[in-house]
Amino acid sequence: MIIVNGGVTVPKGFLASGIRAGIKKSGNPDLALLYSETPAVAAGVFTTNAFKASPVELSIANLRNKTHRAIVVNSGNANCANGRQGDADALAMAGYIAEGLALGRSEILVASTGIIGHRLPVKKIEMKTTELIAGLSAKGGSDLAVAIMTTDTVKKEIAVKVKLGGKVVKIGGAAKGGGMLHPLMKKAGRSAGMIVDKHATMLGFITTDVLISKAMLEGALAEAADESFNMISVDGDMSTNDSLFIMANGLAGNKKITRTGKDYKVFLEALRGLCITLAKMLAGDGAGETKLVEIKVLGAKTDESARIIARKISTSNLLKCALFGEDPNWGRVAASAGSAGVDFDPGNTDIYLGPAKVLSGGSSMKTFDKEKVRKYIKGKEVFIKVDLKSGKGSATAWTCDFLKEYVTINSEYST
Repeated sequence: MIIVNGGVTVPKGFLASGIRAGIKKSGNPDLALLYSETPAVAAGVFTTNAFKASPVELSIANLRNKTHRAIVVNSGNANCANGRQGDADALAMAGYIAEGLALGRSEILVASTGIIGHRLPVKKIEMKTTELIAGLSAKGGSDLAVAIMTTDTVKKEIAVKVKLGGKVVKIGGAAKGGGMLHPLMKKAGRSAGMIVDKHATMLGFITTDVLISKAMLEGALAEAADESFNMISVDGDMSTNDSLFIMANGLAGNKKITRTGKDYKVFLEALRGLCITLAKMLAGDGAGETKLVEIKVLGAKTDESARIIARKISTSNLLKCALFGEDPNWGRVAASAGSAGVDFDPGNTDIYLGPAKVLSGGSSMKTFDKEKVRKYIKGKEVFIKVDLKSGKGSATAWTCDFLKEYVTINSEYST
């Protein structure tokens, strides 16, 4: 896998645009369009929050279509908790794009991010549809990456390329997310989740020119999401709008991937790498943070056990505060691991803060150099390792620290 400059318009046949539609009070870009010049197969994974936003419900329904051509996304308004009116507005949003591009409405996918409970200003979107479509360009990927931002401080985009049977296949991506970031996205379906009232979201858009069946694309996206976006947390709050899309238009001309052979594994590894990179960008730009924190749990009885513990540690507000204060308080790591509801023997457990072993076999390493560890924590990236010594299971999660700006950003979001 080779990283190349750009984002969603790097793969062949994809265009994008991003403009100002007046949805955000700030006047910043807030409406974007991603378009495939030829029919593409598509897949998506979505929030498992029971309180799903209208655009999520519409995209789940539209993904039943065999092919897709475009994704329209707005920021500044989540179009959530608006009842049947919200559903109608999401449908109208797709309809404007379908009409402008002379496509069927079911070929359009929709995403929204922003404040919950306010009606989507669809008239503003309708008035800007012509401009949005006219602005589609092979150089428009960065415009899209900017237009989807809410509490993000920087745009997030990346592209990679790999060879499949002598053909160069490219994958591009863009994502956003600052607060309310604790995704658990799965293929279309309902499940229990938290009802929340903060106002940010994780959105991700991936394009590729690989030739692949819809079923194999769905499987690849689900697997890549589980090891990347579903392993990040800023504040432990699951959004109502979390969505991750991928479109594949086949223009790379590779032999079609229809089974889990060598080409599929190469593609999956590249997709996984791209998703992990984007996920780390999100975790490293959490609303009010100074450092990216990587948490590695190994020696668990199963990968799932390791995953549960890693995610539990990543949601510890006390740990996040300690890291901001550059305090080597590893006890908060131990406490979080022990409260995860996973069976392991604390008496076998080791914990490391960076290179320093702070817990050995369940007992404190009283001789570790606290000042050396404190100096390590001052860095922009912090690595935490928990070795349970109970099996071969492992998992990695990413989070960030907390500081005063997090409270400021999220207390003033709607005002």
